[in-house]
Amino acid sequence: MSYLMGTDIGTTGTKTLITDQNGDVIASSYKEYNVLTPKQGWAEQWPKVWITAVYETIRNCLKRSDLEPEEINGLCVSSLYGGSGIPIDKNYKVIRPCIIWADRRATDECKWVDERIGTESLFEVTGNVIDPYYGYTKMMWIRNNEPDNWEKIHRF
Repeated sequence: MSYLMGTDIGTTGTKTLITDQNGDVIASSYKEYNVLTPKQGWAEQWPKVWITAVYETIRNCLKRSDLEPEEINGLCVSSLYGGSGIPIDKNYKVIRPCIIWADRRATDECKWVDERIGTESLFEVTGNVIDPYYGYTKMMWIRNNEPDNWEKIHRF
């Protein structure tokens, strides 16, 4: 028998399930977590919350199914849009919580993009509109408002 595992890292929790080749669910697990909202319109999460939930839900599914990891023939992972991405330093240490998709703080950065680039030009190049939803505005916000963190960031 073939088994597949799927994991979805969502905004408020991670879900994992195992199905057989017919699509019947053999086991499932869900781990809930919180979104940090230090101010109205802000939404952040530490990546460690996500990976911990992934490990826990996978372990739970394997235990509940009585399957060994080697019996899983395929794996699919999906996740929430990370927003700013995960800001890490040169040693791959996370600098700050990830500003996730639901965060709306980068309104000044959107105005800046609109004034200097414009909605039409941005859309022609990227296919996107100007909105605080997108990661580039969140990265700009970190640069403009957290210069000490910005200096430490090696990659997102």
